[in-house]
Amino acid sequence: MRALKIISDLLPIPSYTVILICFFFPFITIKCGTTELVSVTGFDYVVGTDIKEKTKNNEFSKKLEKQLGKDLFGAAGTNMDSLEVDEDGNPKKAESSPLSQETPDQRNSRIVMMIMMGIPFFMAIAGLIFSFVKIKRKGLVHILLSSIGFLVLLIFGIIIKSSDELNAVTSMADGMGGGMITIGMGTAYYMATIVFLLVIMFFGMQKYLKNLYKEEQVIREEALDEFFTKE
Repeated sequence: MRALKIISDLLPIPSYTVILICFFFPFITIKCGTTELVSVTGFDYVVGTDIKEKTKNNEFSKKLEKQLGKDLFGAAGTNMDSLEVDEDGNPKKAESSPLSQETPDQRNSRIVMMIMMGIPFFMAIAGLIFSFVKIKRKGLVHILLSSIGFLVLLIFGIIIKSSDELNAVTSMADGMGGGMITIGMGTAYYMATIVFLLVIMFFGMQKYLKNLYKEEQVIREEALDEFFTKE
C-alpha cells in the first residue's frame, strides 16, 4: 500500500502535464488527398480559432486555389478564367474577394467548441494544481476531474465531423469535384483522451484496493476478538 501511495502522489504530475502538452499539438488534421492542408490544435479550439479562415490562409490552399482557378471558399466557387490577367498570364487580384461571412450557426458552433475544449484543458490545469496540494480524498478529486475531461473529449471526438464549422471547410470539395477534403483526429487528441482514462483507472483501482484492505482488516480484527473471547 505504501508503494501505491507513492505512485498516486507522483503519477498525476506527468499525466496532466502530458495532457496539457497534447493541447498544443494537432487534434484535427484537414487533408486534401494525401497532403495535409491544415492542422488544428486543441488550444486553437480553446481560444476559438476560426478553422475556415485558418484553412484559407494556408499556403497550400492558396496554391490549390490558383491552380484550379476557383475560389475554394466562395459560396458557389468563383471561376478565375473570367478574371482579367496581367502580362505574365496571372489573374489580377479582385478588388474585393472576402471570405464568405460566418453564419450565426457557424459562430455558435465555434463558441460551443471553444467552451467544450476549454473544459478538459482547465480540468488538466486543476488536476496539476491539486497534485501539489495536500487535501483529503485527493484520489476522488483526480477521478472527478479526469472523468469530466475524458467524457468531454470523447463527446468532442464523436461530434467533430458533424460540426458546422468543419462542414463549412469541407464544402470546398463541392467546388473541386468532391471527395478531396478529409478530416481526421490527430494523435495528440487520442493521447490526451487515453491519459485521462489511465488516471481514472489508476485512482479507481487504488480506491478499490483501499476498501478491500479495510474490509480484510475488519475481518481479521473480528476473528481475533472471537478467538480471544473463546479463550
